[in-house]
Amino acid sequence: MKLVKVAAFLGSLSLLLMGCPYESKVPLGTSDASKPDKDFVGKWEEKGDDDYSWKCSMDGNQYRIEKKSTDGESSEPTIYIGWLTDIAGSPFLNVYEQDYSEDRKYYIYRVDKKSEDRIKFRAVTDNITEEFATSEELKTFVKKNMELSFFYNKDDEKTFYKED
Repeated sequence: MKLVKVAAFLGSLSLLLMGCPYESKVPLGTSDASKPDKDFVGKWEEKGDDDYSWKCSMDGNQYRIEKKSTDGESSEPTIYIGWLTDIAGSPFLNVYEQDYSEDRKYYIYRVDKKSEDRIKFRAVTDNITEEFATSEELKTFVKKNMELSFFYNKDDEKTFYKED
């Protein structure tokens, strides 16, 4: 019985800890230099996950992304602000939660646009131990490592389908 409890605890702990994307103190680039893709605007759903609805709108070169729970318990959506940065011909999404905090955390996702209505996001791994003082330092690091399969969290690979 004790072995079953230990196995259940370790299984729960591994589910809790896996899939955390990399958090950076600096973005890959500025939204001023971004070339937004208007195909991202609209309502999206993650295949196999109906816990949240996603809505993306444009505000200049930035995206405003609303993540809303579909369980009916939480009425206020979580708002994220994001923009694309091109690295060697590949778009990366810089995104932060709009919580008006002075201490922003940026999450970085490689974007693979499969079609106008299907987009795959791959989160940069949280196993990065280096710290970056500038966007240029981070951009150089990403460019150097972006083709390595282990540079992305396999557990944080998500494909979204456009609803409208």
